[in-house]
Amino acid sequence: MKFQTHIDFLIENACTSIKFLVHRDFLKTPITEPFMQIMRSEILEQENIKKHLACQHPDGWFGEELHGGEYGMERSIGTLLNAGVEIEHPAIQKAIYALITPEIASQHKNWFHGGDGLDADGRGGNNAIIASILSWVGYDESYPVLAEQIGLSWEHVEAVLGYKSVDDFTKKGKNERYYKPFARFPGANHIGLLNATKSWRTEEKMKIAKASMKHAYELMKDFDEFITFKKPKEFGGSVVGPFNYNWRALKPVDEKKFYQIINDPYNFQFAFWLGAVSGVPEWVRQSDETYLVLADFLEKENNLDAIPDRVFSAFRRVSGKEPNYRKRSAAKCDLTYALLRAIWNVVD
Repeated sequence: MKFQTHIDFLIENACTSIKFLVHRDFLKTPITEPFMQIMRSEILEQENIKKHLACQHPDGWFGEELHGGEYGMERSIGTLLNAGVEIEHPAIQKAIYALITPEIASQHKNWFHGGDGLDADGRGGNNAIIASILSWVGYDESYPVLAEQIGLSWEHVEAVLGYKSVDDFTKKGKNERYYKPFARFPGANHIGLLNATKSWRTEEKMKIAKASMKHAYELMKDFDEFITFKKPKEFGGSVVGPFNYNWRALKPVDEKKFYQIINDPYNFQFAFWLGAVSGVPEWVRQSDETYLVLADFLEKENNLDAIPDRVFSAFRRVSGKEPNYRKRSAAKCDLTYALLRAIWNVVD
């Protein structure tokens, strides 16, 4: 098997969550195996997981916010699912019920700053967050808010082929660049939702999606400005955002550029970049070169030592799954797993 040495290392040394994910996602071990069920129970006892479970209200809502905050609905549900907590777990199911039940959701901050304005303009705001969470748990894609946001996301993808420049869908203001009213151009929420759902996919639409993403990449690969959103006047008219998809992360990265990213003065640059290239759908990806570089880096001895402590600390704050932040082997497990996750479906 590819990367067998690293798989063996994680199975021997990683926390239960990473071990479970390696078996489930890389080795395709059936969930019904008794040791997999035991690991699922052990995941719930990890301190980092218990902290999220502890912030759930009796009515099912997590934390205080829909979007934002370390222990809000979006963050907590995403963290639990990404740690291997099953969709069927009562905490997840109770949270989903709270999310779609107005009498419960309205008792909490079930919106975020600018969310109503984004929804009104058709860019996807509060409803986009709700739809994304529902997509993570495989909710019925005919459910109104989910179906609506899938359709809206497709509109944004399809519209790309009609543009010749960034100025076709954005406007340069005095202090910022923002989307023109009702402009359609995909952001991370649109691409993420389409990647997590199936009902929109036909052979013809997949061809359009690939062509649109190639065109979007050509328009945006060298574009180095944030694009914000200017709320309609009835929602205050202020600017919120930015709301770019990280198109520049799709640019091929050679070994020299990779080490420049690792050593960037901004401590979080490597963490955010690795997260961006890890989640790129096949129909959005423009090159495999970056992933081959990551695979080569993973195979090198002492790869952990190549990352400055300040950068590695930032990486673990963004992407760490290990509950023990001080254990050196735990740090290596976090990095090894993140690299494997990034390259697994790309590099043979």
